[in-house]
Amino acid sequence: MKKYIFVDIDGTLTDSKKRVSQANIKAMNEIEKKDYEIVFCSGRTNDYLVDLSEKCNTSRYLISSNGSMVYDQKNKEIIYQDKIPFELLEHIYEYCKTNRMAISFNTEKNRYCNDFLNYDINYEEKDTKRIRSIKDMETKNITQFVLGSYSYEEMTKVKDFLDTIPSLEIVNISTTMKLKQIDSPDGFFYDVVLKGVNKGTGIRNFIKTVKTKKENCIAIGDHINDIDMFNAVGYKIAMGNAWDELKEKANFVTKTNDEDGVKYALEHIEKEFL
Repeated sequence: MKKYIFVDIDGTLTDSKKRVSQANIKAMNEIEKKDYEIVFCSGRTNDYLVDLSEKCNTSRYLISSNGSMVYDQKNKEIIYQDKIPFELLEHIYEYCKTNRMAISFNTEKNRYCNDFLNYDINYEEKDTKRIRSIKDMETKNITQFVLGSYSYEEMTKVKDFLDTIPSLEIVNISTTMKLKQIDSPDGFFYDVVLKGVNKGTGIRNFIKTVKTKKENCIAIGDHINDIDMFNAVGYKIAMGNAWDELKEKANFVTKTNDEDGVKYALEHIEKEFL
């Protein structure tokens, strides 16, 4: 029976310079010639994953924005999405406007940023548009937003604000925030979705769609938001550069993202499931 391999992007498939190695691409292409299918599963936007999938010639299915959207790019169809109500987005946007906080909203096609870019949130330049008015977002299918700042103090304040909104949840944080690197030149970010939404729920919705089982699913990841992904699959692989919490849950630890860790993970999978 076909097995599905859910591959995280940042810190997993990409190296420390945000590049995907030819060794990783070749390994993904080779394993898909057998009874396996690669599925990108990331906090990135859907459109970013579409482009990446085309460059790597793999991953028909995409799970983006930390599990809040599942997309079938062969049929150009959104299989599932958890849309954040506009009233909540309006509330968040006004906070950011008042406090000059950088924010971006993820949709299936683009990333929309405000003008208070006191943080380099604009890392998907091709797909990023500026918000002229929050009212322009009312008709968009927004499944995730990202808050960022170079100020640790500002990020602690915005977390307190988010904690007053029970229907939202911080599903991913920057390593700099977790480690409390107060003077980090890289800054800090939060990925925010509807409460209860995460990479794990995205995988479970995918499992229902393709009518497979948890036992036929494998995950490869490195970051804190990959714990939910691990909980949704039958076999777990942590990168050599992964957080300790992830390594503790893993069935296998591969090499780091700078050592073609995904390639070695896929080779291990083939041996493990012979």
